[in-house]
Amino acid sequence: MSTEQGANSQNAPAHVAGLDSRFCDMNDAPLSHTIGPNGAKRAINLCAGQASLPQEVLEKAAAEFVDTDGSGTSIMEMGYRSKPFHRIMERAEASFRTLLNVPDTHEVHFFNGGATLQFAAVPLNLMGGENEGKAADYLMSGHWSEKARNEAKMFGKVNEVAKDPEGTYFSIPPASEWNCDPNAAYFHYTSADTRQGLEIRNFDYDALPPGVPLCCDASANLGSFPMDIARHDVVYAAAHKNFSGSGICYAIIRKDLISRKNQMKAMPTMCNWVKFQEAPNKIYNVPVLTSVWLGMLNCEWMIEKGGIPYFEKLAIERSNLLYDLIDSSDGFYRTFVTAESGFRSRMQVVFTVKTGTGDDIALVEEFLRETNDDLGWLDIRSHPLGLGHDVIRVTMYNHQTIDTITVVRDYMKKFMDSHNTGGEE
Repeated sequence: MSTEQGANSQNAPAHVAGLDSRFCDMNDAPLSHTIGPNGAKRAINLCAGQASLPQEVLEKAAAEFVDTDGSGTSIMEMGYRSKPFHRIMERAEASFRTLLNVPDTHEVHFFNGGATLQFAAVPLNLMGGENEGKAADYLMSGHWSEKARNEAKMFGKVNEVAKDPEGTYFSIPPASEWNCDPNAAYFHYTSADTRQGLEIRNFDYDALPPGVPLCCDASANLGSFPMDIARHDVVYAAAHKNFSGSGICYAIIRKDLISRKNQMKAMPTMCNWVKFQEAPNKIYNVPVLTSVWLGMLNCEWMIEKGGIPYFEKLAIERSNLLYDLIDSSDGFYRTFVTAESGFRSRMQVVFTVKTGTGDDIALVEEFLRETNDDLGWLDIRSHPLGLGHDVIRVTMYNHQTIDTITVVRDYMKKFMDSHNTGGEE
């Protein structure tokens, strides 16, 4: 490692995962790695973005990187107006549509900017024109729904249909208690919030007022369960969690909503759905070519593996490895979103040790120190939950391996046994 690299990493914020030490210098310790398909050691990568990707797809991408799709050029130097890239775009859309069973009533776009840009694009495209003056309904379920709400507030009135007054969002009120606006421009919800480990897989469509478009930020769980795309009007997801590399947002939009009739007058080009829809092959400016291509390879691989049924089964098995241990730990481990709530996430298991407060904070910090500092695990410390202390988060998006989560489970059991040999301390 060069002096400059060392200095940069030393100056990184405190929440940055990992160590200055390289994985190759510390991977001999038990529970510090898994063994990949090619026999090489792989880090315990629990990062939420960029998230882990299938090694098989990465190796295929590496093999085709210099000569991509027989074009004689690398994807890194391919012109976005060239036929080779347009063929990749078409394959990327076709495989994504097939994987998620996207109906012909909806368009698919690969927008630049990740999901965060769509936090603004949704209100910009749906709260103007004929919808001017109408409020937008937002179901509040955590940090990312707050982010989406805050962006929408810059463009119009937001009606929070349900909100946790404490701001922890460990559960959601039943739909019968939602305060929906029957004339809303649209209804927005976040299908999985990553901070506290809350997930909505069974949205109550009956709670939606008739005629109100349903929009969903599905960044954290798209592809892990059979979402009914036809009953949604807008579904968008940052690619870097469940499908590809960073820089793009997969967007599924009902065709008749891509219209100037509901757009705001002041419309930034990169948020303008119509501008992209009317461009040749829906490519208005240079997209993040590598992420579109990698997403194509990955979606094709996901289809080969068995599609959504395969990845839903994997998500259930993976998360249950940890939930089963937590629920049988006699209170040594505790999640914040309970099984009884019906909102436990399969994509993030967020938990603490014992109470996680007072003297137990030292146990949480010991867990985090050992896994991060001694074993080199990446991104095991959760985002702050507003509780005044750190908690533990295990991210397991679509391509997280069962082997990785088995290592996490085994360490959790070892840690519990070493501190709880005589029962409750």
